[in-house]
Amino acid sequence: MQPRSVKCAWRNLSMASLVATWFATTDFASGGDLAAVEHSRTIIYHSPQTPGFTSWCGAWTMPDGSIMVSFTQATGPIDGRPRAPQEVRDRLNWPPGPGAELENYDMTGLDLRNVHLRSTDRGETWQQVSADAFRSCLNGVSCEAETALPDGTVIRGVLGFYLPYNPELPQTGFLQRSTDGTLTWSEAQTFLDPQRYSTWPDRLRVLRDGRVVALLGVAEAAAGSLTRRAYSDMVVPTILVSADQGRTWGEPIPAVRPEQAVGWTEEFDIAELSGGDLLCVFRRSEDAHRWQSVLKKNGDGWAPQAAGPSVLPHSGQPELLATLEGPVLHVATSGIHWTTDAGATWTRLDVPGSAYYPRSVQLADGSVLVVGHVGGDDAYGKVDQSIVMDRFRLQP
Repeated sequence: MQPRSVKCAWRNLSMASLVATWFATTDFASGGDLAAVEHSRTIIYHSPQTPGFTSWCGAWTMPDGSIMVSFTQATGPIDGRPRAPQEVRDRLNWPPGPGAELENYDMTGLDLRNVHLRSTDRGETWQQVSADAFRSCLNGVSCEAETALPDGTVIRGVLGFYLPYNPELPQTGFLQRSTDGTLTWSEAQTFLDPQRYSTWPDRLRVLRDGRVVALLGVAEAAAGSLTRRAYSDMVVPTILVSADQGRTWGEPIPAVRPEQAVGWTEEFDIAELSGGDLLCVFRRSEDAHRWQSVLKKNGDGWAPQAAGPSVLPHSGQPELLATLEGPVLHVATSGIHWTTDAGATWTRLDVPGSAYYPRSVQLADGSVLVVGHVGGDDAYGKVDQSIVMDRFRLQP
């Protein structure tokens, strides 16, 4: 289980006009063809040391049209570091298995940072804007679940259970807000009652109507009461909805039906379809393929339909992108596929698969940017990781 981005017109395009453009272009004919053109891949960041450790990306666009990317960075010595206390290791089931070769999964004693980059020129150049520190034996606690609200506030979901050296913080998933471009963050706000639930936030997305959705794994057990492995056996992929910019959240909406609520992980993603339904793609705990379903719009919420295996192969955290042209993309190391029929059929684009654990955005000019990290779920110092970006355009 994984603990773990025309210049003036582009800059001035408002969120409202982006939404209008989306509605105007969702009539892409089912059964038509789609090509990816002008593909390129560039390194946008490398750690100050080699081998580098930079993993678990987030990516989103800001209201002013700039792009932000977040990721976890670790620096420090490979050998000779302190290790997590045995009680912490046992509770978090970390390192992920026995053997000397796995010891460097324990990140205790390293300088761990949530790094944020920003680009104001469509991803051509990047500037580091912040790098807040955290302490953990795990190799990431945030960054994947980050996005911007219409007023420019950045919100992020944090894996509180992975912060054992900060007992003053909730030992469950929590939300933080930044009103200064990620320089500082608010106090922790839990998504659900920690006396009843433990949560793992993996995605934050803003719907067309302005509501915020959080995609989480939810286990109905008090925060900190079980081991990570025991929680994993209970996790149900769940959607929370906020109508007030993430200040309060509605009741949990399971993304799978009750009779199927076994064998999942917290890793899933959604794409909002033109009629308000949600296409869902899931990572199962043990399966060679993605699973998928459609959540049918039901008032202000959604009703899960039966989930089943997809033709899409397994590849870490699912990533979906509802494009301006209409098709929904599924982005993965195993390839980039598209659908116009809510996942009934998937067609592969003629571009390479992404880097690991990708995040994607589409700019107002139609460019699709995909960021991810070189390597995989690696022990510290094993692979020289970097953050890379793929860029391409869709051509119907």
